[in-house]
Amino acid sequence: MIVNAKSMSALLSCALCLLSGCVNLGAGTTETTRLYVLSPMTNAGTTAPIWADGDFAVGIGPLTLPAYLNRPQVVTRIADNEINIADFANWAGPLDRNFQSVLAENLALLLGTDAVYTHPWRGTLRPTFRLLLEVTRFDANPTGDAVLSVRWEVLDVRGAPVIPKRKGVFRQAVAQNDIADVVAAMSSVLADFSREAAAAIASRP
Repeated sequence: MIVNAKSMSALLSCALCLLSGCVNLGAGTTETTRLYVLSPMTNAGTTAPIWADGDFAVGIGPLTLPAYLNRPQVVTRIADNEINIADFANWAGPLDRNFQSVLAENLALLLGTDAVYTHPWRGTLRPTFRLLLEVTRFDANPTGDAVLSVRWEVLDVRGAPVIPKRKGVFRQAVAQNDIADVVAAMSSVLADFSREAAAAIASRP
């Protein structure tokens, strides 16, 4: 096959465009991949932090996510049995790490302590309480709700259950049919879970 200079130039332009995150959709139109992150809570509400003695440390993780979320793209729910993988909307980093870091910020705010760590933590650290999480759903229908379904438990420093395994389902309406609003609603359901987990940890025996 003979490739002339014009064809070679077109191929190089296409490759450069793909590498830069832009896709040409036709004359005069390009689509740029947008990057998204979950956002932490900005305040704990009108109440004071519920744990402020400073004598405890909380470790978050390990965390498991369902396989369908283990991808760079933002996943939305079309129906109970159908999902959509966004073409030009990606997470800025691994979703599990983003989930853990935002949860840690939320718990630190709610509990009034900086002693909240995400897995894996340094080998010498032995958290007083360890929050284990198995997320079974974390997505949104752009015209409906964001949903977080999570099984979780809290262990003490010896690995014994302090709070037995329980399941929580959290919902938040998506404001508009837009990926930014989807991510905002997902941040809201994560904040709701953070409040429940913080209250449970604060009420420890």
